[in-house]
Amino acid sequence: MNKKILTLALLATIAFTGCARREEAEPVAATERVAPAAASEAEAEKLVPKASIAPVYAEITLSPQAETLLKSKGEKVLVTATYAGDPRASEQAQKMADPVSGMIKLGENTQTLDGAGKVVFEDDVIDKAKLDAIVGEVQLTINVTSAKTAASQNLLACPFYWKTLAEAGREQVKIACTTFDEVKE
Repeated sequence: MNKKILTLALLATIAFTGCARREEAEPVAATERVAPAAASEAEAEKLVPKASIAPVYAEITLSPQAETLLKSKGEKVLVTATYAGDPRASEQAQKMADPVSGMIKLGENTQTLDGAGKVVFEDDVIDKAKLDAIVGEVQLTINVTSAKTAASQNLLACPFYWKTLAEAGREQVKIACTTFDEVKE
């Protein structure tokens, strides 16, 4: 049985990685110059459009059990939007990047709700002076938890939202939260 599984896994790996033969690289003529990697990277960055900035509308919903749990504990809902971007290839931009995420943090906005509800994240918290240090679109993450003002631990199980700010600005973000007990079921 284990040999069959191993064989199937090996065949699947071969199928996914492909079996095409590699072509020989064409020789570079002595008169042709190969651009250094840094120059081509910088040129490629110039082709990437500037980041879009827009407000984001988010709707947070709670399951009936989550709503009941929060009310019984006297707890609120904490919604945190974090804005970040991929650093350009320049040494200065690379130094600005967070060592853990590898991204440049552009700002954060936190709002508290009494329960389910809607929030608007305006773009005024984004450090626009750092936009020239990123390449591509601004990334937006939204994390929803209980506020931990009455209970010491998070009471909500909410999906983590991560898209570009341009995408989030075009849609209404919807995050549906439940309790951890509901997730186990």
